[in-house]
Amino acid sequence: MKNKKILIVSHQFLPHVSPRTTRWSLLIDYLVNQGNDITVLTGTKPHASNNNYDVLYFGNKNISNVVDSARQKSNDSTSSNFQIFVFKILKLIYRFLFKTFAWPDYAMFWIFTINKNKKKIHDNYDIIISISLPFSSHVCAFLLTKRLNAEWFMDIGDPFSLKKVSNENNKFLFSFINRLIEGKYYKSASKIIFTHKEASELHIEKFNIPASKFVNGYPVGNIDQNTINKSNNFDYSQEPLKIGYFGIFTDNVRDPSNYLKFVHNFYNSPYEHHWYTNHESKKFLTNFDSNQVHNIYDLVNRERALEIMLEEMHILLSIGNLNKYQLPSKVIEYISLGKPVLHFAEIQDDPLYKFQDLFGNFKIIDKSASNKEINEFLKVFELGQFNFDADNFRNYFSPKKIFDDLS
Repeated sequence: MKNKKILIVSHQFLPHVSPRTTRWSLLIDYLVNQGNDITVLTGTKPHASNNNYDVLYFGNKNISNVVDSARQKSNDSTSSNFQIFVFKILKLIYRFLFKTFAWPDYAMFWIFTINKNKKKIHDNYDIIISISLPFSSHVCAFLLTKRLNAEWFMDIGDPFSLKKVSNENNKFLFSFINRLIEGKYYKSASKIIFTHKEASELHIEKFNIPASKFVNGYPVGNIDQNTINKSNNFDYSQEPLKIGYFGIFTDNVRDPSNYLKFVHNFYNSPYEHHWYTNHESKKFLTNFDSNQVHNIYDLVNRERALEIMLEEMHILLSIGNLNKYQLPSKVIEYISLGKPVLHFAEIQDDPLYKFQDLFGNFKIIDKSASNKEINEFLKVFELGQFNFDADNFRNYFSPKKIFDDLS
């Protein structure tokens, strides 16, 4: 895909930090390097201008912005106890009002903002790419395609109407309209991007959409040689062995309880766990074995997290989702660093199993794994006796592969 004029529609974008904003910042860099002219339409106020692409910011001062701000600030280590209390109250209001009555999700008011200002979006774009979550981004893109007469690509981070847990709206009220509108959009879009094959196949079956429309757009990893050098030069023999987790937990989606029950069996040398997570997720990190060392910290920004991963951690830990249709992008970023990555699978059909033996630094275990198997695996990593296959990683997770498949 070269020399195109492209509008990216994403309610959340930089400086907001999420798997989708990180992924698309890398994809946009690639598109710009290919000679494309990029504009990002977003509801996230940019902190600074970017020379590589233009930003069209249309925000709106209403409860959806307040709730979104509360979501972000509740993860901020500088928040006081009173602020955290206020954020919790706002989230309770959100869950009652928005989860009960809002359609399609918490960003519903952004749809009205874009519709009101759509005449200001007048450039002659070749392609519109909308990104979810939230699904509201696709609603906005659909409204714009009618005016701009451009091809429309939908990038689906998580399922919408077919989601089993943590639904974006009240399925009791909106189940029918969710399926109706989602199916209508899939028929209207030129291409539909899912993060892995199983999710594509599910939607092809349920919505009766031609398979030719669907593209497997895996999460993107950016390999930096300086980062790889840091990983290679790390002293893996130093004790204690440090296992680091960076992220959040969510009821019925990602829960470390099974891992914590299992972990006391799996290593017979000095080791520590270091958990970097938000305030709400700390409730999951309880009932530790008294012989284990578990250090719990607030979430840190991405730059600081990468620094800790590279300079302090022997192994990066991932806890699997309870849904086979979601491929966690965090794991892909972990692997791209060249550090050893340990993934604890919660379900038999975890979508990451297909990548286990491909990159040299990635191992999947589950609660059935034997002590001997795990100790042998960790001993290899502790001694630094592994080789990260960067070339094979690029074959799967490079921006080039996604856009070659879209062309």
